[in-house]
Amino acid sequence: MVTPTLGGWLVHVMRKSDGALSLEEALHVIMESMKEYFPCQSVAVLLIDDDTKELRIKISRQISYRFVKQFHRDGPSPTAERVVLEQRPMLLNGVDAGSEVYEELKLEHDFFSAVLAPVVKDQRGIGYIFCDRAGGEKFDDADLLHLQVIGYLIGNLIEKFELIQAGKKLSQIDDASQALQYKAFIPALVTELQRARTHDYGITLALLSVDAFRRYVEKHGIQAAHALLAEVVAIVRKEIRDMDLLARFGADEFVLCLSGMTDPEARAKIEAIRQRIGATAVGQADAPISVTIGVLMLTTDRHLKLELQDILGALGKSLVQAKDNRGLHLATPEEP
Repeated sequence: MVTPTLGGWLVHVMRKSDGALSLEEALHVIMESMKEYFPCQSVAVLLIDDDTKELRIKISRQISYRFVKQFHRDGPSPTAERVVLEQRPMLLNGVDAGSEVYEELKLEHDFFSAVLAPVVKDQRGIGYIFCDRAGGEKFDDADLLHLQVIGYLIGNLIEKFELIQAGKKLSQIDDASQALQYKAFIPALVTELQRARTHDYGITLALLSVDAFRRYVEKHGIQAAHALLAEVVAIVRKEIRDMDLLARFGADEFVLCLSGMTDPEARAKIEAIRQRIGATAVGQADAPISVTIGVLMLTTDRHLKLELQDILGALGKSLVQAKDNRGLHLATPEEP
């Protein structure tokens, strides 16, 4: 098969990615097409979180799911940060496998040749592409230029889908609390349950009831009660990850979905949320703010295959028992 020219490849990718319904689908198109145009051992798109500067793998090929899930760095290495800040690609050939630069940049596999290219959005570097080879030809200056073009293309796609997502969120966000609307939460939860079954990880659901809500409505009015809900949501969001789902479930209730955590991790996170709300929420400062939380652990394949109504019913039952116990209750679907 004849390798297409860069221009021909870009036309092919832009046509296919233009019809993608999500950023993930568009990036998948690029990753798959790179196998023919840009052969390599592995490739990954790594993005820097705007708030924390943490470095995460957004998408990859020929890198194990376990590695991607566990990958976490407080920020890009000095070498990678230079690529991002200067918006200049970098070629690495003949780097000593024992050197500091090699260890900084290596992902899952050893390599003998690699290239880094910035992902640029709104004229600012937001991450980089890392592409490596373990054998065959080394990368050259032409490869450097080509991967730089791919970095710009990915940046444009991210910007496009962020604008689309921002428009969607306007119709999916609850005005009072700034959490997701329940109607937006349900399809997202269904997708997450399917993903958990595919990749064999657990899901923890929590139903949080803001105990002071009715008192606020009666004493301070609905606007003050809504402000209290928004404060609680802001506190919860500081404790959870971007991938976690938080939605308004009822007038004074929120539903939270935590994915891929072990039972101890999920329990610790939910307890931390409960304590943080009690310690920092102030509302009208006339009484302590607390939440009652019912928790449901979906830890087995059988749990994840339950009907959605059964899952939410069991979660509601857990909240009822938490209210009886005046605090926190943890359950699994088997619990009577």
